[in-house]
Amino acid sequence: MSSPNKVILEDLTAVIEAFKKDSFYNANVFANRIMSNATFTDSKFFLTGFFLKDLATTFGKLKTEEKATSYSTAKSHGFKFAELLKDSLSSFDEEKLWKEYQKFNNTIRKFEMDEFEEKSYSDNKDFAKETFSWLFEYIKTNKEILVDPKNLLFKGVYSEMERIFRVHSANLPEIVLMSLIKALDRYYDYFRRIHLKPDGLIDEEKVKTEIFPLVEQIEKACYPKLDFSAVTSTLWTLVKGWRCFFIQRMELLPLTVKYTRGIKMPDELKKKLSESMTKILEKE
Repeated sequence: MSSPNKVILEDLTAVIEAFKKDSFYNANVFANRIMSNATFTDSKFFLTGFFLKDLATTFGKLKTEEKATSYSTAKSHGFKFAELLKDSLSSFDEEKLWKEYQKFNNTIRKFEMDEFEEKSYSDNKDFAKETFSWLFEYIKTNKEILVDPKNLLFKGVYSEMERIFRVHSANLPEIVLMSLIKALDRYYDYFRRIHLKPDGLIDEEKVKTEIFPLVEQIEKACYPKLDFSAVTSTLWTLVKGWRCFFIQRMELLPLTVKYTRGIKMPDELKKKLSESMTKILEKE
């Protein structure tokens, strides 16, 4: 086994060990390492890290809502999927892994539903297909708002997709589209901070030349039918860009927006506030 592949296998083993102990925070960290190490070595195994990050996030949520019997059953499915990803390193097949990812998610989503959803909703993949298509069109027709640092367009679309999938299921093209939107949102969270201008807006030219083409790439990868080569290429661009942004900015702090105008405080009021704060601090 080559040195880069050996390192990624060790990362993957760390994910599984953390998963066994319900240490999903660490499992998420180790999954991120797979994607970072894949970035450094130009490795196709970034997809393994992408799937394992999702696994860690999903079970982190399930653990907080733990129902002893169902959680144990869900975890057995998660462990089986993680082991499958580990075994796949020796004969890596992206299309096959996406199908296994769909199968896993269609199984695990049922454990994520609350009791009211379980009793009320049925599988409806046709509805998922229609709504996902509508949501992607919504991105295309509203992409001009991506210059506004307060917008949550990708996050909002992903949230709707995730909700619809959880209660209605979905076919593989919708699973892939939802995953690409999630990756784009992670990338965009860093992008909009890096390209924030002094006036509080995101650089419009950067949005048009870097984000708009990514939306177009996602469309070409998913419509009119899945092109797995394009899916892999697009996801790789997003994951690699996101991990490189992480090197620049590390974990993101909440985004604050600068306003060009504000309220000018009178000097007398400033003085009174200063005196009041001094008296308060003297009492501490």
